[in-house]
Amino acid sequence: MSGEDTFALLEEVKRWKSAFVEKFGDSDLEELDGDTASIEEINSAVRASPFLSEKRLVLLKNFLSTQKAEQANRLLPTLQQLPDSTVLILVETSEPDKRSSIFKAVIGMATQRLFVKPKGAQLSTWIIRRAEANGSTMDLHTAGALASWVGDDLFALSNEVQKLALYATASQHDGATPRITTAMIDLLVTDNLQQSIFTLTDQLSQKNFAGALRTISELEHQGESAGYIFSMITRQFRLLLEMKALAEAGESPAQIARSMAVHPFVVQNTVRFTKNFTSAQLRAALAALLTLDTRLKTGLIPLKPRDEDHFLLVLEKALMGA
Repeated sequence: MSGEDTFALLEEVKRWKSAFVEKFGDSDLEELDGDTASIEEINSAVRASPFLSEKRLVLLKNFLSTQKAEQANRLLPTLQQLPDSTVLILVETSEPDKRSSIFKAVIGMATQRLFVKPKGAQLSTWIIRRAEANGSTMDLHTAGALASWVGDDLFALSNEVQKLALYATASQHDGATPRITTAMIDLLVTDNLQQSIFTLTDQLSQKNFAGALRTISELEHQGESAGYIFSMITRQFRLLLEMKALAEAGESPAQIARSMAVHPFVVQNTVRFTKNFTSAQLRAALAALLTLDTRLKTGLIPLKPRDEDHFLLVLEKALMGA
């Protein structure tokens, strides 16, 4: 399993785990991080016989994208003689080297699932389906408005849809299906989230990490998870990099909003921060943030919701060069 749609990929991993545990229990379920587990540990896990069931499920995360070719190739004999009792799933949240021998061998003997992130109209449809999964409805215009504010981060969108659905349900009293409206987005998403993110961006751009920690703490106390806050910071730096390039190319804020398909208010309140960074600094910070964001979402960085000191340290390390 691989692809840029980490949200759907991890949802599928959860589905596999849940189905396996329901049928066979959890005694023969094993998860390994490909960048930390040794080849010996992986070989042992894959070759082991089931303990209390007919099958073993082994989830190997980010092995192809993190292991050096020489090391990775040592797993080939085991893959070529995979026991019938073992179900091995390779989960790749980063792009593996498709030229490598191990990748070509895996593709030749495995079923590949590629998860592509929805864009444009597909993203709006995705948002509507998430709303329906949370017991509410939403029209295309409203879904588009939410995407305009939050962006295409599916983790962030899922979090916002869940909050909106809860509010819509609490506001519904006539027995009809709760409906999410743009007014609810303005109330629950726009003002609170964007103002906090703008404040946080301002603090980070000035290297005011103490102030950033206070803003992060406020967001956490409002119920936002550390991973969600981190993903929004990552999105903000992506916006900064794109806006800086377009502004330097001579585009006005209105043109930038159209080019990037974001709300004009977001452009007006973000483009001013681009002057505090060079393009090289933004690229370096974004690369570090994207790596850390992925590791947070996949559990490779065990960050607890209230682990504020750790959160700040991770941010500071990522942005030291910015």
